[in-house]
Amino acid sequence: ILKRLLPGTGSLYETLPVMEFLILPTAVVVIIAIAASVCYVIFKRSTHQPSWPKIKLHQAYKNNVAPVKDSNVIYSAPFNFIPSALGEKEPVQDVPEFFARHGHEFSVYTIDWEQESVVFIRPVDGADLKTDPFFFEAQRRHAAEVLFIPFEQLQSVVDAISDKVAHVQDVFVYNTFRCGSTLLYRAVEATAVTQAASEPIVFDVIYHKIIRLRLSRQSQNAPLHTTESTPAVLLNADETTVALLRNVVTLLNYYLVSSDEEHRSVILYKLMAPSILVADLMFRAFPHAKTVFLYRNGLEVYESWVRLICKKQVYYAAFRLAIRLGLWRLIPKLPDYAAVFGDDPKYSTVRYHGSHFHYLVAIWVGAMQSAAELQNKNPGYFFHAVIHYTALARGKEETIRLLMEKLGIEVNEENEEEERKRITTAFVGDSQAGHPLSPRTSSRGEKWTPPCSSSWMGEWEREYISDVCRKSGNDMLSPDFILPNTMT
Repeated sequence: ILKRLLPGTGSLYETLPVMEFLILPTAVVVIIAIAASVCYVIFKRSTHQPSWPKIKLHQAYKNNVAPVKDSNVIYSAPFNFIPSALGEKEPVQDVPEFFARHGHEFSVYTIDWEQESVVFIRPVDGADLKTDPFFFEAQRRHAAEVLFIPFEQLQSVVDAISDKVAHVQDVFVYNTFRCGSTLLYRAVEATAVTQAASEPIVFDVIYHKIIRLRLSRQSQNAPLHTTESTPAVLLNADETTVALLRNVVTLLNYYLVSSDEEHRSVILYKLMAPSILVADLMFRAFPHAKTVFLYRNGLEVYESWVRLICKKQVYYAAFRLAIRLGLWRLIPKLPDYAAVFGDDPKYSTVRYHGSHFHYLVAIWVGAMQSAAELQNKNPGYFFHAVIHYTALARGKEETIRLLMEKLGIEVNEENEEEERKRITTAFVGDSQAGHPLSPRTSSRGEKWTPPCSSSWMGEWEREYISDVCRKSGNDMLSPDFILPNTMT
């Protein structure tokens, strides 16, 4: 019966230990609980909501804060912090003058749409925001003070410091998730001439709003209109949205260059996968930036996800069976930012629509399709380098060298040997060690180890991914698709 429900994986049941095979039906129920707990750990949302203002802000202010423990509230910025009892909020009268003197202490954290302001954090003294796998998590964990600057005052702040970072070369890395992007970030950060920031959440807070507005317009087949949840700053993509993106990057650059010991002026920003859906806006905002696309075989990406969620092969088999039986509706949904690809109407006829299968596969398919379209429409800008995961896994230091060459970044030959050692060290460690997104390591500093078991994937998964590829309506027909000019 199980073989009929899950065609193409008969060998899985033949190789599973007898006891595990016998408990498989029970595991279908157990996996729902496991998936719920894992989703909570990876995508948890805090219910604690301190009393921050919920009206438009006209006056900048700063406030001492304490981070909310275990909070991962990505899209509601102030809820990540509790106003500290050490002091009341302090108005900032002359914001450009304040920022000219103290701006190097504050990094852009996120956007508060309700207060229509940009949120900055000042970390505790001595904190290194580059040690965490993700920049925004380091910001949150080390925050000592927050600074809110209204949109209407932001341009004057940028004008006060923009000349100090006019020489900065921005590099944006688009990717499919689960493809070695954090490893790439670690390796680039180890170079002498380029620094990197891994997923500053402010980008994704902006992107998420834009993508949801576009999906809403697409599904309604009507002109975009203002609603209570539509920030006015995002309604004009050619002007205010582009200006917001440009200003945010200028302010991030100012902090990163100022806080870097070597004041490295080439800055690589590793973005989340959904960012590629608004790459057209990034081109308008940063026409002189360099761009990179990093990806991996679709079957391997999907397997990386399910190994992270299910932990054991028998639990994955039960997870698949639960999806086939329609029990996926009992499993907690993926967070909204992970569903933006799968919510595209073109996937409405995909089997198991709305399930984890559908959403996880749609992330890869959607990112790959977008990358291919960008290459066709604007090959001079998208992309200066295209990297396959295998190039990182096999080429390591040489891949980083080739990447720098493609980006036109000169290598510091004086410290070449020392730099090579640092890059080698970056490849030895697990780039996400100690983080819930690392399926094999539980503490910081652990070395990377390959999966200890054979692949969990079979013909069923390959056929399903291929079917989603076909539904996307392009020439990408399988998870083995290779983009032109890929470094492999």
